[in-house]
Amino acid sequence: MWRVALLVATVVAVVVLARRLEAADLAQRLRTAEPAWLLAAAACSLLPLYGNVASMTALSPVRIPVGRTTVLWLATSFVNLVTPSSTGGVALTVRYLQQRGLPLVVAATTIGIVQSTSFVVTGLLVAGCLVVAGRDPDTAVTLPWPVLGGAVVVAGVAFLVVRWWPRARRFVATAVVDPVRAEWPALRRVLTHPLRVLVALLGHLAVPLGFAATLACCARAVGGDPPLALLVLVVVGSSAVTAAVPVPGGIGASEAALAAGLAAAGLPGEAALSAALLHRALTFWVRVPFAWVALLRLRRQGAV
Repeated sequence: MWRVALLVATVVAVVVLARRLEAADLAQRLRTAEPAWLLAAAACSLLPLYGNVASMTALSPVRIPVGRTTVLWLATSFVNLVTPSSTGGVALTVRYLQQRGLPLVVAATTIGIVQSTSFVVTGLLVAGCLVVAGRDPDTAVTLPWPVLGGAVVVAGVAFLVVRWWPRARRFVATAVVDPVRAEWPALRRVLTHPLRVLVALLGHLAVPLGFAATLACCARAVGGDPPLALLVLVVVGSSAVTAAVPVPGGIGASEAALAAGLAAAGLPGEAALSAALLHRALTFWVRVPFAWVALLRLRRQGAV
């Protein structure tokens, strides 16, 4: 139910933003975008792709070829176009690892490790960007202390409920403790190789930083100049909205979230929407034809 509510809110945001803009102003922004910054944005848009490849190859319990894994991550762009919340891409990756000789449980555990470590690294990056953006007088980002205080209270109540209610303890054991225990042996083997850990961390960092750098170049192309730390918060927030809204490929939801974040960062409405559309074009839509070819190639090779 909450996903439907979020979808409705996203549609409303798109409509409100579109009504505030003049189509001629938006078209003018896109026509006058600086080519040099667009080329820089295209180059930066490759960083998340290679970051995902690096983290996957570093955390995989079996050796997987970098070239074919790159083709795999490209193919997920096409699969995610027709499935919500990137579920198709996850399934394709699990199938790829199975074809490399991993049992289903181990393949799924590997994906869980990649996603969980990515979540931790991204969370630390967001915390750092909040501190940096908060120190910049131009961004005016302040920590929402009432919200944080409420979160602490909710966490305390949740702890007491889990501590004293047996049914809640069983739920937490099934949903959290058991998956962590299942993934811990594989994660412990990875942690014994410092180089693999370093590559995985750098790969995880390259994903949000690459998206933020792409968005920064797109904003520069249409006349904006928001700080990179603030753009990291925008792209991470946009990814969260896209994952939550049950729309294949996050179509509409991602553009609206990016445009809203850029507008909150101080860009004019038409510049914010132009930068958001350019960002999505470079990081998603341009890849779709190549992703389709990549998927066909993987199928012909029996890799998925």
